[in-house]
Amino acid sequence: MKIKASAVLFFVISCFHAQEITDKDAFEKCRKENSRRTCLSDKDNDGVMFYLDQCPNVQGLAEFKGCPDSDGDGIPDTDDHCFEVAGPLENKGCPWPDADGDGTIDKDDVCPTVNGPVENNGCPWTDMDGDGIWDKDDACPTVAGKVELNGCLPLIRHLYSAEELKKVEEDFLARTKNYNYHALADQIFKKIEKKYYKHKILYISVLNVFSAGCGMDRTDYSADNLVSRLKYKAFWDDRNFKKLANIFPEKTIIPVPRSPDFAYKYLSEHINFKGVPKSKLDDRTVFNAKGNFVKTVKSKEVVILESDLIQISLNMEEKNNKAEVLMGDLIYYFEFKNAEVKEISKSDYYN
Repeated sequence: MKIKASAVLFFVISCFHAQEITDKDAFEKCRKENSRRTCLSDKDNDGVMFYLDQCPNVQGLAEFKGCPDSDGDGIPDTDDHCFEVAGPLENKGCPWPDADGDGTIDKDDVCPTVNGPVENNGCPWTDMDGDGIWDKDDACPTVAGKVELNGCLPLIRHLYSAEELKKVEEDFLARTKNYNYHALADQIFKKIEKKYYKHKILYISVLNVFSAGCGMDRTDYSADNLVSRLKYKAFWDDRNFKKLANIFPEKTIIPVPRSPDFAYKYLSEHINFKGVPKSKLDDRTVFNAKGNFVKTVKSKEVVILESDLIQISLNMEEKNNKAEVLMGDLIYYFEFKNAEVKEISKSDYYN
C-alpha cells in the first residue's frame, strides 16, 4: 500500500514539474550547470522560475524575464544605461540632457549651451540694436529706438538732399575701399557650427540692407540707413552668399530676417543672388546650393516656426580698418590689413 502511494505521489510530482517547464531549451541549458531542483526553484522570490530568470539573484518583473526596472521607465536595468533615473527608450533609458537648463532638451535645442525660451527653440531672444526691445517685437530691429515707438526712432523732419546722401556714400566707399569682404566672410563662416541648425528651413538675415527708414526715408536717420545698405550689400555679394549656401547644401535658405515685421513679398522681389539655384516657397524666394528645395510647409504664418536663423551684424563705423561682428549671441573682432583679415581681441579692437 505504501509502495502504491509513493508511486502515485511520484507520478503526480513528475507531472507537476513537467507542466512547469515552459521553455525546454532554457531548462536544458540551466540543467547543464544546476540541479533540477535549482532550475525549478524561484531563488529570488519574484515569481519567475530560476531557469527562466535572467536576473535569478535579484527580484524583478515577469515582463522583463525576472530582471528589475529600478527607475520604472519601462526599460529593464540590464538594458538601461541610467537605471537609477527614468529616461526614454530612444536614449537608452537615460533622460535627455538639458545643458543650459532652459527646459528645451539638447536634441531639440538650437542653442544648447545658452538659456532661451521654448518658443524660440531654446535660443535667447535677440536684441540686435541693443535698445532693450527683442527683435521679435521691434519694428526697427537694426536701429536703436524707443519703447513707446515700438523700437523705432522719432520721425525727424530734416530731409537729406540727394547731394548729402551721395557724399555719405562716397565717404563710406573711400574709407572701406581696402576692406576684403571675402576674407572677412571666410573667417566668419568658420565660426558656424552646423550641428546647431537642425531644421530644413534656414533664414539668413542678409536684408539689414533694406531696413532703411522704417518708413522714415530721407530723415536724419536715412544717412545711417544708406551706410547700412552699402555695408551689407558689399558683404552679401554673390560669392559670399554662394559660399554660405554651400555650407548648408541640405537647407532651403530664405535670405530675409525671421521677423513678421518685414515686408517679405517686397523684399523677396529684390533678392537676386547669382550662382545659387532659386525657387519659390509660397510667396517666398528661396535658395538651395543643389537645387533641392522644400516644396511645402505646414505653417500658414508669415514666419515658418520650424526653422533656424543665421544673423550676422556688422559694425564697421566705429573703428577704421576694424570690424565688430555679431553672430547670434557671440561677438568677434577683426582687423583689415594689407587686403587681409585677422581676428583680434576685444581690447585690440577698442585700442
